[in-house]
Amino acid sequence: MKVYLLPGLGADKRMYQQQLKIIPGAIVLEHITPVKGESISTYAGRLAALIDTSTPFILVGTSLGGIVSVELSRIIKPEKVILISSVKQRNELPLFIRSMRYLKLHRLISGNTFKRFNKLMVRRLDSRGDSPAARVIEAMTNDVAPEFIEWAVNAVINWIPSENYRPDIVHIHGTNDQLFPISYIKNPIAIKNGSHVMNMTMSYEVNKVLQQVLDES
Repeated sequence: MKVYLLPGLGADKRMYQQQLKIIPGAIVLEHITPVKGESISTYAGRLAALIDTSTPFILVGTSLGGIVSVELSRIIKPEKVILISSVKQRNELPLFIRSMRYLKLHRLISGNTFKRFNKLMVRRLDSRGDSPAARVIEAMTNDVAPEFIEWAVNAVINWIPSENYRPDIVHIHGTNDQLFPISYIKNPIAIKNGSHVMNMTMSYEVNKVLQQVLDES
């Protein structure tokens, strides 16, 4: 069965280095250039053309990639949808993100500002001893286009999905996720002390759960 991995915001296939070791033949669906102002649903519709639906497949999405996976599952029919450090419905977003839809303050933050913020996170990871992950995140941050970041942040803030999401979504989430706190997440498989980037910093723990879920498919 084919497995498609969808990266998070500001990330690419490099974020899945550890997961690719346990999923032979997995395909990383890297982000495509968005059309200015398009919704995540419309974006997912264009991305769907890159997926071979003639054979059974599974979607694994992290952060933004998880949200895109939810939207893809409304368009095509994966055997399973697995989210890592993501959200599957709007009320799982923290209040400060949901409120931005009305306050519009995110429009004051440029893509380059986001990149600088990410580099601050890299320094925190480095200071905790997560240097390998920090170096990868720094490299991905340097390479992502500011315009993509601005589109993605706005698209997530304005994301209004149908409440009829797939009830069988498997949701792996860290107890220390600061961006999407686990207290908002419905029915997660909790990874103790896992952060928002735990698939890189706690890959053993995440891969163990991911492998179990895939083996059940």
